[in-house]
Amino acid sequence: MTATANSARQTVPFLATPLGVWGLVALWGLSHLLLRALSTPVLGTDDMFENVLVQTLEPGYMLRQPPLYEWVLWTAQQAFGPTIWAALFVKYTLISIAALFLFLIARKAMSDPRLAALCAFSYSLYYQFGWNLHEGVTHTVVLTTACAASAFLFIKALETGRLSFYLLFGAVAGAGLLGKHSYPIFVLALVLAALSDGVWRNRIRVLGLAVVPVAAAIVYSPYAWWIMTEGLQLFASVSKTMGVAAETSHLARAGQGLGKLAFGLLGFSVLLVPLLLIVFWPRYLRRKAPVVPEVGDVARLCGRTVLAMIVLTALMIAVTGATYVKERHMHPLMLLLPIYLFADLERFGFLKQWRWLGAIILAVVAVVFVARIPGIIAPDRFWCGGKCRHMKPYADIKSPLAALGAEKATLIAENGYTGGNLRVLFPGARVVTNAIPARTPPREKCFFVWEDGEKQPESPAANRYTQVTFGSPVMPLSATYLAGNWPHIWKDHGWRTTWWGVAELDASDELCR
Repeated sequence: MTATANSARQTVPFLATPLGVWGLVALWGLSHLLLRALSTPVLGTDDMFENVLVQTLEPGYMLRQPPLYEWVLWTAQQAFGPTIWAALFVKYTLISIAALFLFLIARKAMSDPRLAALCAFSYSLYYQFGWNLHEGVTHTVVLTTACAASAFLFIKALETGRLSFYLLFGAVAGAGLLGKHSYPIFVLALVLAALSDGVWRNRIRVLGLAVVPVAAAIVYSPYAWWIMTEGLQLFASVSKTMGVAAETSHLARAGQGLGKLAFGLLGFSVLLVPLLLIVFWPRYLRRKAPVVPEVGDVARLCGRTVLAMIVLTALMIAVTGATYVKERHMHPLMLLLPIYLFADLERFGFLKQWRWLGAIILAVVAVVFVARIPGIIAPDRFWCGGKCRHMKPYADIKSPLAALGAEKATLIAENGYTGGNLRVLFPGARVVTNAIPARTPPREKCFFVWEDGEKQPESPAANRYTQVTFGSPVMPLSATYLAGNWPHIWKDHGWRTTWWGVAELDASDELCR
């Protein structure tokens, strides 16, 4: 290595290195993890459902979603228990890994490592990354990480031509298939983007592409075997979820789906894309000439991949008539867009605008962190909306339920929110919901637990049980109500109360078996 190369290496700031980027994103995740987990143990959106699923390790859990997230969560729960700590550890660990791979791609697309690092940090300006990620998102985190890793490995395979990178790409593709059923579109978009570009097309090894599906199939095989044992129900399940089995006309559904796609792309772009348009307006109004005529090969591949993803998704919607299209589904479509945009802006030699953007990113990250605090210390409708699920006082019903013998019982929950948080309270219990069948043996005691609302119940618990239970006409052995009082930093105790009903059933009842 020459003295010049050594000097250039030394001038790269630590935060513009792979370890620096990963470390800062991991620190960001750790701060949010501690804020949430130390404030409330309650599982929020998505996490509660998963907590009921992963009571056992299975090759597959449902046809609607592949099982990789559940496998990772089950593994984390062996260390942290069925708690919010396990769910948040998985989430922020995967996000830090995704950020690392996105930085490595950006580093190939840009000459300045500082801009590549800023690009990785800029993903926090996406609403779905910077805000919604903290309380929601499970399988999408796996999907995002798999897309970032597979894009990097595909580029490495094209650059080096080595079969080892094609094999790694195939293995990560298998993990992506185990993450979400929509993942194959991203791989197809990558390949089509490369085929559409003369530079990359000439670097593709046919043998390399041939080994990709082999490696992916090996990784995917446990779930594939599980699907085979379930018969041909996968398509029907996915069709119902995606809204392709509706009775309305195909043309109407396709139009609705395409409209949702357009709005989803626009919504997902906020806050990042509008900010780039404002801060770097001279480039977009053609008031500044580029220093470099065109973006590099990697940046161009990223841009074409984004276009291919959008076109392929639109075609799938048009063909299938899918209507279940939401902003939170746009992660793989928009994942590589910041890399292309930053590489394009680098060509124009901006200086102070990059500093402005860095300051904005830092300010937004700080504001988001602070904005989460009121909903934790003052969980009323003004600060966190009407539901405030993350602060619901499940802990108040732990002692009375334990006194009834719930610790080792079968706990049948009316919905996933109750079920997931009952497992937090009683890790040794057998938790069941209507949507999730039990995979463990029945217990000697059995209770049906339901959330009755925030108004003090007027009907006796036994009578109310007959209205809320699913499919069991049998009267309970006993029934009662339990109350939980919401916390608040300045309001009096009892300012808001949630009531739960508990009905003890005969353990031999079909509902308990």
